[in-house]
Formats: sequence, C-alpha cells, structure tokens
Amino acid sequence: MVWLLSENLYVLPFHEGFKSQNHRMLFEVTRVSWVSKIINGTPDEFVKAKLVKYGLGSHPGPRVHIKLSKTSIKLKTDLDLEKSFLKGYLLGAPDGQHKVKGMIITYTDNTADYDRLAMPLSWKKSGGKGIPVFKAKVDESAPLADIKALFDNDDPTTFYLLSLNPRDGTKPWKVTTKTSFPKGGPKEEEEEAAVKDPVFAKGAIGYTPETLEYILDSYLPDHKDKVGPKTKDIWIRNNFEILGIKPPDDPNLSFDEKRRLARKKCRLIREITIDGVDYTEEYDFIAN
Repeated sequence: MVWLLSENLYVLPFHEGFKSQNHRMLFEVTRVSWVSKIINGTPDEFVKAKLVKYGLGSHPGPRVHIKLSKTSIKLKTDLDLEKSFLKGYLLGAPDGQHKVKGMIITYTDNTADYDRLAMPLSWKKSGGKGIPVFKAKVDESAPLADIKALFDNDDPTTFYLLSLNPRDGTKPWKVTTKTSFPKGGPKEEEEEAAVKDPVFAKGAIGYTPETLEYILDSYLPDHKDKVGPKTKDIWIRNNFEILGIKPPDDPNLSFDEKRRLARKKCRLIREITIDGVDYTEEYDFIAN
C-alpha cells in the first residue's frame, strides 16, 4: 500500500461526516478542542472527521479572533471552532434559565440518546442516496444543566449550531451561531481575504480564571504562556497541508468508505498574532 500523491483525490464535500464508532464524551471532560489535540500530539477521530473533506494540497482552515478585557472574552470563529466557544459559555455561565435557539445537525443516528434528555427535540432525516443527515430545531428557555446535557451526546459528526444567552440578560454572556453551513465550505470564503473577522459564531463570555484557561487550552495551547494581564487581542489562523493519502486495501469498501477511512499525512500551520506580535508554528501528524 502506498501514499497517494496526486492532486484532487478523495475530496469530500465539507458537510459529509466521518462515522464514529459509538464515541461519547461527557461535557465535563471535553476540555480539549480538536486543533489542540493536533498540537498536543494526540489526534483522534474528531481530528480525522474535520480533515476528511480535504484532498491533497493546501487548505485554509478555521480561524478565531479573541479580544480580552477585564470583564469579558469576546470571540469570533469560523465553522469548526464554534463548539469550544459554546462549551466555554456553558462552563462559566450564570445559573438560571438560558435561551437556546438554533439547530443540531448530526450524521450519526443517535437521536434516541437525545430523546432521553429533558429538552424536547423533533428530528428530521434527510440525505437521499448519500449519508443520512439528522436535524433538530431548538428554541427553548431551559436550565443550564439541560443545555449541557445536549453536549453529552457529542461525537465527531455532530454540529451544535446554537445561540445562547441568559434569559435575564446578564452581561456579557451571549453566543450567536449561524444555523447553516457556509455554501461551498471554507474555499468560498478564502477570496474574501483572511483579514476579515470570522462570522460563523460570535459573542462574549465572562472573564474568569477558569473561562480564560479553557479558551486558551482550546485555541492557543502552544502560546498560552504569552498571554498576560495586559493582553488584549489574539488572532489565530489555522491552515492545513495534506501531504499524502493512504486508502484502506479492503476491496469490499466503496469509494466513499475508502476516502472516509483513508489515513492522511498532514501538516497544521498556525499563524498567530498576539497584540501585534506574529508567531508561526507547524505540526506534522497522521490522521488515522
């Protein structure tokens, strides 16, 4: 078996998912984002699911813009970095009722797990001849614990496109997330230039030592030591190079299955700007 080195092979539309093997992670222990797993040298099925859409060559990845003040942490993220933002909100948000509105989209048929939760969800299945897609609209006022419970069913192919804010309007807590994927995926937005802020999810959470540590662990584990009390502005741009693709040998697998299960030689290139000072980091890894 050899690594494939020609261009434009195994390019998967960005919305097609990677099938997980009954993976579940409780909200309380989901402390590391998929990008952080690459940086920490522990890429897993969450990483593979995010990269399955990429063929050979260079690809712009998701970005995040963070602004720090004495009372708030403001974030703007691209698609694929919104989940850590939402979990940061749930980590430190005040007790009481919270408005939650948006969409849960999953490519894993785990709707029965959600049906056991306190929050009522009505699922619709679509997909035609392709991979089935399950969607549920959310529009509730609920205790924080009920919203956290939604994330107990998190897996590599589930997207929480949710907007959150306290019912009583407590500041600065608010996250607004778009409820549909960008048409055409990240490539469409590439021409708009990287200088523009991400727009897929935006808002603010309260500044506490715990929320700051969580945000830095999720988005900036490789340079968190450079963030101090006077730090105000952090820009992070993640880019990927797919250096090789190695599909499984099994002749019984379909083309789609082979490209979802293929191993990939990858490189993460991070361009980071902290209060005007630039840093570049590269991480080579295998997405198994």
